[in-house]
Amino acid sequence: MLRREEKRRGVAAVELAVVCLFFVFPVLFGILEVGRLVQVQQIVSNSARDGARLAAQGYTINLTGSPTQITATTGPINVKAAVRQYLHGAGLTNLSESDVDVAFTFVSPSSAGAYPTEPYLGEKGQRFTVKVTVPWEKTRWVSMGILKPASVTFTVTWQMMVDDKFTVNEVMPIW
Repeated sequence: MLRREEKRRGVAAVELAVVCLFFVFPVLFGILEVGRLVQVQQIVSNSARDGARLAAQGYTINLTGSPTQITATTGPINVKAAVRQYLHGAGLTNLSESDVDVAFTFVSPSSAGAYPTEPYLGEKGQRFTVKVTVPWEKTRWVSMGILKPASVTFTVTWQMMVDDKFTVNEVMPIW
């Protein structure tokens, strides 16, 4: 006598649902979360470089043609504003001013032996760092809890590129 096979319709669908629920979806969300962390790290590192590039000048020329001091966190042209502008332009638009921490520090002394606190006080070749920190919770896309860093931080070391002092002879030569 032949044994009749039991009907097993739908078993494959149930197995697929269980595998997707407990394996495939967590892996996909994990990949998404790790990818976002790498993206945010790259954006933060680029913003630190952008701030350091600005700070390395020490001074810039404003619209009226006069020199303007570049400061760390305050003033019309400052490193923190440049970093925040880069972050916003790169898509991290939900960060408030208090969320973005920018630290500017000279790591080598000036010729007088002092460690200035503002970029415009630096000397040519003097080394400094710009450290940018943003909270991970404000930049993440998925809240699976797979990655739990408190913040994303990047520090860049740069050197001052201040122009050498020069004088302009305003007397026209007579030929």
